[in-house]
Amino acid sequence: MVLHSPANPAANAVGQEGRLGESFRFPGIPVGWYTVATSREVEAGRVLPLKYFGQELVLYRTESGEARLTDAYCPHMGAHLATARVQGENLRCPFHGFEFGSDGRCVRAYGKSVPRKAKLESWPIREHNGFIFAWYHPERTEPEWEIPVLPGPEEGWTSFRTRRREIASHPQETSENSVDVGHFLYLHNFTDAWYEGDLDIQGHLLKGAYGLKYRLPGIEPLTALFNVEVHGLGYSLVRIHVPRFGAEMHLLVLSSPVDAESIVFRTSLSVKNWGPRPLTYLIREITSLGVAREISQDAPIWETKRYVERPALADGDGPIGEYRRYCKQFYPEQAAPTAKLPVVGDTRLL
Repeated sequence: MVLHSPANPAANAVGQEGRLGESFRFPGIPVGWYTVATSREVEAGRVLPLKYFGQELVLYRTESGEARLTDAYCPHMGAHLATARVQGENLRCPFHGFEFGSDGRCVRAYGKSVPRKAKLESWPIREHNGFIFAWYHPERTEPEWEIPVLPGPEEGWTSFRTRRREIASHPQETSENSVDVGHFLYLHNFTDAWYEGDLDIQGHLLKGAYGLKYRLPGIEPLTALFNVEVHGLGYSLVRIHVPRFGAEMHLLVLSSPVDAESIVFRTSLSVKNWGPRPLTYLIREITSLGVAREISQDAPIWETKRYVERPALADGDGPIGEYRRYCKQFYPEQAAPTAKLPVVGDTRLL
């Protein structure tokens, strides 16, 4: 059986002495919303086997179009539901034909009374902007916040252009890029990078702003401004503005844990209509390729770096310490009242 989100084979490239599991210092999978599929991946009647959060899951869409995410094993006698069938609004097990409804409860068994304990565990999901998001909490609690619904083609924006790859890393590690402005200069070769103002943290939501300047052949260096919204460690929205051309874009950075040491990493870009439709979509494609190039530079670093719990920070690093304090709330066993945060330029951490 082939699961939809295999672990990244690049993890095998790390030697025994520097095994990735020993490099991670994160206490498990953080609470939050995570992308498990695009809407196109699961048409009506399809059952899609997945692996996320260290568990095997199945995602299916009923005949009426409702997407549902459940545990992969039938609660009756343990059959894997990857080969189950969608029967109207129910999921039918391939082993004994038991059917499970919208809340996971068994609604049909041999045409007789159903066992009350036969309940298929389901996951809270949301579907918008062409993505299916699942809520993860180790105690299987209900969602504590929502993620934004963004404008689409009906509001004058393109659909999202999505690219994905498997990476041996962790959502906290990849999300830290949103405050690490120093790496833009030396890893991605931007000519200037700066953070604007302080972070604004309101519960699960972190907001920040930074600017980048880079060269394009034949024209003066181009400035782009970025307003970042981190809605937990699996969903970051970056609102991009290019003043010279009046261009506006939405970049989604979506990091979904397959387990505690590997992720499916998606970037997805939408552009506000700018001139003729073909030109707008060309801008979207060129920008998406540029983002993919940057991720290809980041990924080898993420996969081989060691997490330094108390880094020797320098001016120009960005608000790393403040970000890491923000992250603690997403690990229930570590969450505590927030202490006074260091200033952005402070080289002390925690």
